Amino acid sequence: GSDHFEVAGTQEVQARFGGRLFRSLFQPVVARGGELLGHEALLQVQGPGGEGVSPRTIFELASDEEALALDHMACTLHVLNFARQGHGQRGLLALNLSPRALLAFAGGQEALFQAVLAACGLSPQRVVLEVTDHGFEDCTALAAAIAQCRGRGYHTAIDNFGRFSCDIERLEALAPDIVKLDRCLIGHAGHLGFARQVLGEMCAEIRRLGMRLVSQSIESPQQLQAAMAIGADLFQGYLIGRPSAVCLPLGHAEPRVCEMSA
Repeated sequence: GSDHFEVAGTQEVQARFGGRLFRSLFQPVVARGGELLGHEALLQVQGPGGEGVSPRTIFELASDEEALALDHMACTLHVLNFARQGHGQRGLLALNLSPRALLAFAGGQEALFQAVLAACGLSPQRVVLEVTDHGFEDCTALAAAIAQCRGRGYHTAIDNFGRFSCDIERLEALAPDIVKLDRCLIGHAGHLGFARQVLGEMCAEIRRLGMRLVSQSIESPQQLQAAMAIGADLFQGYLIGRPSAVCLPLGHAEPRVCEMSA
């Protein structure tokens, strides 16, 4: 039909969905010592006329049913493209899901996705499921979904922590493996001493809970320095590496992070 996957001339898998063309981009995530641990998969979208379209806008305008279909399509697309590059040497793959999609995932829709993973030679242990928590609703159902996914071997992450809420007790109840700090936190901490102190205290509490910290949207040496100072475990952003259709080789070292760690 009109919605389908297709293989481009370079063996890249693309998806046509709702009259739009979807591609996979991969942004590297590196450890404190500078070595590459994996990639976060991101969507690149083109409209019917070839114009760029914001993925966020598409999801915001979609119905609940359409958004679930988009989430499933995107995850499948990213896994297929990740696998075609030699997944055995590419570390972790982080995938973004809406809270609603994660609930459906934990409620039984994960079986089909796991079949896709198996066909591509990937295990749940290689996948990080990222979800943004807005902090406005009861978190019981979301916490249960996160626990189910962790029980099946997936890593889980709360994305953009600090954009809507900095509630440590709520974070403890959700109990993810990883916490990804919103860009607004490290942006302020990069040039405001008091903001850096507050962020450092908050991050110490998160580490006390046994969760790993990712500082994302690192775009300047000052932000990287601030992220190092607060004890972030992992780093991501344009200064580290821009999204690309091609994954970096596992073990690749990022000089900027290595210099900061020295």
